[in-house]
Order: sequence, then structure tokens, then C-alpha cells
Amino acid sequence: MRRVLVLFSVLWIGKVFAQSTFSAGLLPKVVTSFKVTPNIKWANGIESRTFIYDEEFKFSHSLVDVSSIFSLKTRMNNKLNFGFIFRFKEGKVEYRSLQHYNIIQRLEHLQLGHRFAFEQFYDDIINLRGRYRVTLQKALNGDKIDVYEWYMKFSNEYLWQFNDETLEIRLSPNLGYRLSKKNKIEIGVEYRASDFTRTIDKNQLWTRCTMYISL
Repeated sequence: MRRVLVLFSVLWIGKVFAQSTFSAGLLPKVVTSFKVTPNIKWANGIESRTFIYDEEFKFSHSLVDVSSIFSLKTRMNNKLNFGFIFRFKEGKVEYRSLQHYNIIQRLEHLQLGHRFAFEQFYDDIINLRGRYRVTLQKALNGDKIDVYEWYMKFSNEYLWQFNDETLEIRLSPNLGYRLSKKNKIEIGVEYRASDFTRTIDKNQLWTRCTMYISL
């Protein structure tokens, strides 16, 4: 059975890259947040996207996303998020609204997170997208993440486009470091496979670096 699974995986990977394009790039991001009330947090982020490989090796700046999100704590480990994302691309501005519901489960040695999301893209028509992300986070030293300590974070996300009925899958392992009680940094990679329900025609590999600053 193990050999069958290995063979299937090799054949599947070969099929993916034989029938699709591949690109890679950088996704640096900074997120700042502060508490408006004990149960409401306001977070603002900016993320840049730059290709370093797209059919050939070259640097090509793609876009900038600016986000503004309000987070409302509904229970001890549950939150509702509402906000907007403004995408600056090729001299144009695209708008997106979003609603998230987050659930955090604190297990014995790790933290398990679920995010259910619904997004609206405003163009000539309104494009709708649903998202689900599961995240595992674990301290590398002890049972909890203390200041000046490293941690691992792994996420798996599924994005469904309602208008064209396509699925995108994302996998992202990250290494994080807590700089202080309020600030942390995470570095990792993110693999994206698009149009998963038909033929995987687009593969992307991004190097991520995200700085979280709490004011």
C-alpha cells in the first residue's frame, strides 16, 4: 500500500507540472492592530506581491493589497471579522469586502484554528468566494509560546470561486518568533494550486514574511 501511495504521488506531481504553469515570488506583509474596546480589535495590513519567476527568472512587481479589518470577540476563543481589502494593480484599484468567523481550540500541546470566510469582489459584476482554513500552531520549546521563543505554524486553505466554480488549494508551513508579548514575525512558504476541480493549470510558490505589530 505504501508503494502504491508513493507511486500515485509521483504520478500526480508529474501530471501537475506537465500540464500547468509555474511561478514563484515574494509576499512581504506588515499587520498593525490595536484594541478599540476589550472585545473589538482593529487591524490594518499592507502586503506586496513580486514575481521572481514567471516562465523565466525576472523581478516583476504585481500588486499591493491594503486591508482594514475589525474583529469582534463573540466568545472566549471565537471571533467575527468584517473588513475591506483595496488592491492596487496596474494603475487600477480593486475592492473586496470580507466576513470571517474564527474558532480557536487550545489543545494539550498545540493550538488548532478554523476560519470560515465569505468574500465579495466588486468589478463589472460581483464575484463571490468562500474560504475555509485550518491552522496548526505549536511552540518549539514547552507547551506555550513565550517571548523570545520559536514556534511552528502550518495552514491548509481551500478557496471556492462561486462564479466560475473553481477550487484553489493552499499549503503554508511557517516558522515564527515572538519578539515581545505583542509583536511577532513569521517566515515561510506558501504553495497554491488553482483550478483544482478541473486540470491544475497554475502552480505558485511564494516566500512569505509577515510582521505582526500590536499597538
